Formats: sequence, C-alpha cells, structure tokens
Amino acid sequence: MRVFFSAGHGMPAALRLVLLARQMQAAGHEVRFSGPARARHRAARAGLVPVLAAPQRFSRAWRPDLVVHDPLSPPSAAMAAEAGVPTLAHLPHVHEPLTPHPTVWLDPCPPELRDRTEPDAWPVRPDAYELPPRPAPWLTELPLLPRVCVTGIPSGTRPRDRHRARLFHRVAEGVESLGLQLVVLKGDDHPWSVALRGSVVVVHGGDEGTVYAAARYGVSQLVLPAGEEEQRAGKLLERAGVGICLTDEDLAGTDSMLRLRFHLAELVNGGRVLPAAARLGTAVADMPPPASLVPGIEALARTRTR
Repeated sequence: MRVFFSAGHGMPAALRLVLLARQMQAAGHEVRFSGPARARHRAARAGLVPVLAAPQRFSRAWRPDLVVHDPLSPPSAAMAAEAGVPTLAHLPHVHEPLTPHPTVWLDPCPPELRDRTEPDAWPVRPDAYELPPRPAPWLTELPLLPRVCVTGIPSGTRPRDRHRARLFHRVAEGVESLGLQLVVLKGDDHPWSVALRGSVVVVHGGDEGTVYAAARYGVSQLVLPAGEEEQRAGKLLERAGVGICLTDEDLAGTDSMLRLRFHLAELVNGGRVLPAAARLGTAVADMPPPASLVPGIEALARTRTR
C-alpha cells in the first residue's frame, strides 16, 4: 500500500505525522512525506523518504492508496481532496479544521481537554517523533529543586511580540525569585521525554504541541496566551484543573509580580493541580498508541479499493 503524508507549517503536528509514518513504514508499506523544509529534514532523519515536489503534483504522479494530512494546512487539505482516496487527519485541539473533512479523524486530545467531539474519531495517544536526545548532562539528572520549563518565548520584532516576550521574561524572573530551577527551551522541537520528566510546571503560549506534551508527562501548565484560541486552550486546562491561564490584564499593574509568584507557587505546591496533572498523565498513557492505528488504516484502504 502507498501512503502519502502531507504536513503543514506547525512542527508539533508534523512530528506526530512523522511518528505515524514510521509506524506505517515499519508495517511494510511504501511511505512518502511532504511538508516544509524543516519537516522534510526531520522526516529524512527519521528514515522516511521526503518529497521535494509540490504535494498535489507528486500525488497525481505517485497515486497513493491513502493520504494522511494536516487539517490546518490548505495545500494538504486540497491535495487530499483531489487524490480521491481515503484520508486521515489529526483533529486540532481548539483551532477550527479546514474543509473538506477527512474520511477519518484521528483524535490525539485527552477527553478531559476536549470541549467538542467527533463521535467517529479514532482516539490516539498524542505521541510525537523525537530524535535520540543528546541533552546536557544536568538535564538528565534528577533536579534538586522543582524544575519549571519555559518555552515559546516570542522572538519577533513586532510590538506585540516584544510585549509578550517581556511577559515571559517576567515569569522567568518569578521562577528564579522563588528558588526554583528554570529551564528555557527555544524553538518548537524539543526532547520532551527528557525535559519534562523532571519538571513540575511548563510555561508556554497555549500551542497544542506543548499542551499535549505536558499532559503526556503529567506536568502542570501555566499558559500566557498569544490569542483567543490559545486562551481557549488555557481555559480548558483550568477547567480540567491541571493549569492556569494568565492574560495580559492578569499580569498588569504594580502588584502583578506578587500575583504571579502566588500562581507559580500554587502550580508547584498546590493541593489539587499536581494530583490532577498526574491523573491526566495516567489517562493519556492509557490512550491507544500510534502503532495501534496501523490495522485500522490498512482495513480502511482495503475497503475503499474493492
């Protein structure tokens, strides 16, 4: 069977596709992977065959039996629709997916963090491919102090980016003022299996890749939302009792540092947040792993080719 994977610009979603593509390839199927240069590079390092041509052009020439695509990428959705074969896509967390919808949704979101459901979606654990990590030795050691990871600090030069970067740096100052161990992760492709195993809190902007990674490892979350959808993700974490969402208004005023320290202390030592995050981690671990999808995908392709 020929399976074509098409990723969009979001690296966390692309890494979930890379992991599933490896599972399909290991099952003996022909796999090709299309996406932006960074995603293609990671796919190649994962042992997959990257596609350099435009997805639609390659799909017409290669004629896949099944397409797995990113529902937030217009080229991926258009290519999958044109292929005329069964399609699968990961259901986004809070973003509205593009149309047309795939034949089957794959839902990597724990039920506790989902506010709308697709009844026929296939649940799957939100695992993502990681290169064999080579972290600094101190990152692999059991931390002597509670560790707080900060990620997603904006690096742009727009006024909004600079303002949000200052909020993240203020949080970092609050972490250090409480005597906690601070780890700042740059970029959007992290060795979560190493960084989060020794962490108690992860601070981020509300992107689904970090939400899922922290949930996977039972870590509480502090969200500084970049926009309405990221704020919605933060509110879902609050509803589940595993995190706190702080907007610009929450961090404004002369007493903002005092409030911030209170919230950080609550996440590190709080009576309900840490147990709730640990329970969520257990629930995520019990979700079906990506490898369990392979028989269903094979059956879907066989049914459509009869």
